[in-house]
Amino acid sequence: MYACFEGFPRLEKLETLDLSDNYYLNSSILSSLNGLTALTTLKLGSNSMKNFSAQDFAKFSRLELLDLDGNQFIGSLHVEDVQHLKKLKMLSLSYNQMNGSIEGLCNLKDLVELDISKNMFGAKLPECLSNLTNLRILDLSHNLFSGNFPSFISNLTSLTFLSLYENYMQGSFSLIILANHSNLQHLHISSKNSTGVHIETEKTKWFPKFQLKSLILRNCNLNKDKGSVIPTFLSYQYNLILMDLSSNNIVGSLPSWLINNDAIQYLDLSNNNFSGLLPEDIFLPSITYLNFSWNSFEGNIPSSIGKMKNLEYFDLSHNNFSGELPKQLATYCDNLQYLILSNNSLRGNIPKFVSMEVLLLNNNNFSGTLDDVLGKGNNTRILMLSISNNSITGRIPSSIGMFSNMYVLLMSKNQLEGQIPIEISNMSSLYILDLSQNKLIGAIPKFTAGSLRFLYLQQNDLSGFIPFELSEGSKLQLLDLRENKLSGKIPNWMDKLSELRVLLLGGNNFEGEIPIQFCWFKKIDIMDLSRNMLNASIPSCLQNMSFGMRQYVHNDDDDGPIFEFSMYGAPTDISFNASLLIRHPWIGNSLKEELQFEVEFRTKHNEYSYKGIVLENMTGLDLSCNKLTGVIPSQIGDLQQIRALNLSHNHLSGPIPITFSNLTQIESLDLSYNDLSGKIPNELTQLNFLSTFNVSYNNLSGTPPSTGQFGGFVEENYIGNPGLCGPFVNRKCEHVESSASSQSNDDGEKETMVDMITFYWSFTASYITILLALITVLCINPRWRMAWFYYITMNPVAAIDPVIDPMLCRGNHSHLQLKISLSIVSKYPERTPPSRFLVDASIVAQDGAIVTWPMSNLFFRTTYDIVKCLIAASEKEFQTIAEENRNKQKKNT
Repeated sequence: MYACFEGFPRLEKLETLDLSDNYYLNSSILSSLNGLTALTTLKLGSNSMKNFSAQDFAKFSRLELLDLDGNQFIGSLHVEDVQHLKKLKMLSLSYNQMNGSIEGLCNLKDLVELDISKNMFGAKLPECLSNLTNLRILDLSHNLFSGNFPSFISNLTSLTFLSLYENYMQGSFSLIILANHSNLQHLHISSKNSTGVHIETEKTKWFPKFQLKSLILRNCNLNKDKGSVIPTFLSYQYNLILMDLSSNNIVGSLPSWLINNDAIQYLDLSNNNFSGLLPEDIFLPSITYLNFSWNSFEGNIPSSIGKMKNLEYFDLSHNNFSGELPKQLATYCDNLQYLILSNNSLRGNIPKFVSMEVLLLNNNNFSGTLDDVLGKGNNTRILMLSISNNSITGRIPSSIGMFSNMYVLLMSKNQLEGQIPIEISNMSSLYILDLSQNKLIGAIPKFTAGSLRFLYLQQNDLSGFIPFELSEGSKLQLLDLRENKLSGKIPNWMDKLSELRVLLLGGNNFEGEIPIQFCWFKKIDIMDLSRNMLNASIPSCLQNMSFGMRQYVHNDDDDGPIFEFSMYGAPTDISFNASLLIRHPWIGNSLKEELQFEVEFRTKHNEYSYKGIVLENMTGLDLSCNKLTGVIPSQIGDLQQIRALNLSHNHLSGPIPITFSNLTQIESLDLSYNDLSGKIPNELTQLNFLSTFNVSYNNLSGTPPSTGQFGGFVEENYIGNPGLCGPFVNRKCEHVESSASSQSNDDGEKETMVDMITFYWSFTASYITILLALITVLCINPRWRMAWFYYITMNPVAAIDPVIDPMLCRGNHSHLQLKISLSIVSKYPERTPPSRFLVDASIVAQDGAIVTWPMSNLFFRTTYDIVKCLIAASEKEFQTIAEENRNKQKKNT
């Protein structure tokens, strides 16, 4: 293909060559164009060229238009690169990866159009660009330019298009210097600098000679020194089609000249401090995109908005609007496709929208049922629906299955009840499904998860098993089933969820062992199996799980950050005369704030919600509040990127592995309420990020480390370990020899075990003697048994089935291991209701007094069962006697 250009002499006089949009065309094509010296127009955009070189273009001395946008050019732009292109009038290098200075462009004095947007050019803009007095189009957007705003712009009076959008420039810039730019139609300025820029328009009264069609002044601290007011010169701009003044902290109400603008099509005033009511007569007949989000507007939404027939995108989210949603929005706005009203105080029923594609109404006070929202499948075009955190009631209708094109469905924090309909399996395009924090019951539907990436079903009353169908062709990245009533064993097939990043199964009734197949989760970052009934030992192969160690390979299916869902509204098309393709910024609302996925995970004794970039970097494993036994596998120390590890409230034994010193990123480590023994390894002082450490209520011995992060820990971190001593536990060390190394965690354990064995035997003997005596007395003497039953009936102590408070495993009562609610179902409501008291394996709290009571859970359970049987027997006997007394009274009557 390339050789043909050299082999046909007729092409020597070729003036225009367009090879753009050939994806696989690379830089080798340039050497094949040596004979085309007469070229005046060369278009090579949207190809795969690399390594920009001056020699490649030296032969094209007659070029007037050179379009190289959308390639992969890297490197800097030097004077010699363009010195042979003296006649160049139009140059586009946009959408490449070039860097450095652009000073070499100053010699191209005939340039009329220059587009170097979407690169990595940096440093300050050279003042020599003032030589380019013929420039009509100058697009410097999306680069790394810094320093103050250039003064040379005042000399470029021929400009019609000027974009300094998305750079790092700073300092003040007065638009008054553009007053004489009579040809200017498009002005785009924004800053990525954290301090922003300071655009000023109000120092003196001025009347610009230009009439703008598009104006973008985003994140510019607009008129900050003048009270952040909206620019007054805009009241004289009659041709404005696009205006974006977002993120400027502008105060006040909407100006009258704006609310009746006939020409404007795109208006973004989001993220400011506008306040007050929207005018009842607001009417923008040409508007297609209207964004007033993140302000302080209040009152009702005006019904006059329903007259805006061309409206496609409407965003009033994050304001203080109240009242009902005007029905005119659904009745007359036939073109409305995006409606975003989240985070307000709107109420009433939601009207039925016929042509809506994106409907976000979360965090309001809407009521009604899902039938009111969805109708009977009238609007199957809808792609995204969010009604979370409202007061929607009733069941999920079976008609939900008709919305096969929907890919985001968020209905959490409502009052939905009943079962999840099986028809939901027909929603084959679902990407995100959130039904959490409702009153749903029954089993999880057996739907296939072909497109499903995020599934939130936590905090309902779902029961049964995890359906196998979730594994078929699954792309699940997040599965949250916490706080339900799921039971049985955790399925072995879950390793088929190869894309899983977050698995949350805490607070259910799962039993059995942790499936060894979990070890094949190569992308897992967060896993919560806490508050179940899992037993057996912790699989040593958990070291194969990633927890931040994985390396991702980018592919075409990647859509950016895993836990962020972006959706952009297309910008308004604005035409102007240009030889190059000049793109307006893609400034539609990305909905990132509305669709950032959250994950709740317990660490540092608190529940935290993670989202955005914080969630991307979070890693943690929670196996607490189960019945896990055996030693802690030393291989867990290989999870070097894990930030939170919770193994508390289990029956783990043996020493704390020295390999935990390899957990260099860990911030929270909780090993409390186990049977761990030996010493706390001194090597753990190497954990420089460790801020939360808890080994309370174990059988540890020796002196805790005192250097590094351990210097800040207190007695609460070590309480309940009778073998520990030293200043951190307020216990002197007697006959304890310190050791510089912790390689033998078993040293000193034998002495403690001798004392504990003696204590256990003596306590067991005393316990059995007292218990047998109590049973004997109560069984032999029926009068005493009746008196005892009458006493516990009349006083606030009785027993039924114990209720284990799950909050104990969440750390709200760190000194309690088991909370038992004791109450009685009294047949005599006039009697004093029973109270509640707390029983712990080491603490009994009653009447405000805390008494040390070395009772194990086994002894307590045995006592509890015997007392319960005695109560039942006594109650039966009491009922028999009461029945006899009633019969006697009847006979006497």
